[in-house]
Amino acid sequence: MHFHGQKGHYGVALLSRKEPLELHKGFATDEEDAQRRFIWGTFADENGQPVTIMNGYFPQGESRDHPTKFPAKERFYGDLQQLLESQFSNDQPLVVMGDVNISPEDCDIGIGPDNMKRWLKTGKCSFLPEEREWMERLKNWGLVDSFRHLNPDVADRFSWFDYRSRGFEDEPKRGLRIDVILASQGLVPRIKAAGVDYDLRGMEKPSDHAPIWLELS
Repeated sequence: MHFHGQKGHYGVALLSRKEPLELHKGFATDEEDAQRRFIWGTFADENGQPVTIMNGYFPQGESRDHPTKFPAKERFYGDLQQLLESQFSNDQPLVVMGDVNISPEDCDIGIGPDNMKRWLKTGKCSFLPEEREWMERLKNWGLVDSFRHLNPDVADRFSWFDYRSRGFEDEPKRGLRIDVILASQGLVPRIKAAGVDYDLRGMEKPSDHAPIWLELS
């Protein structure tokens, strides 16, 4: 296990059966006091071929008018974009995964139309137009939302549920899909299955996020 985090605040980790061929913590442009939200490594798959795995806890951003949190979110997405464009090509086997704090499409929003309109009107983060643009840039580089690739019409599977409104207990459930596993064009042919684990989310004292998973051939 390799991790990068700050106790009591945030952190990311990579767990693997094999040691990585290379491992990096944070972005090259990070200052000494940068929040520890990103880790990536390259591993050999069962055929000995390299696969790069990037895990991020993307800043939430709070709202469009927040003086520090929203710019930090934009900068994080920009740093990731720069890393991909400068060091990788989309035909390389690569995964970007984590709590991205953006619902990529409207079908990933399950908080009701009134709440959706209110969030947009007040500039609350998760599916603002500019956030969607940041996500679209990643997709234009060559990343594919693995869950949506296999489930283009599913509109009732979410990964985050508000504790206060008990959205997970409701039927239909109320939440957002803001945790994703993005695969490069070089990995898309190997996508076998992807999903959101509601069983683990239903355990006693769970996270407000449900685990997400991807199976590759």
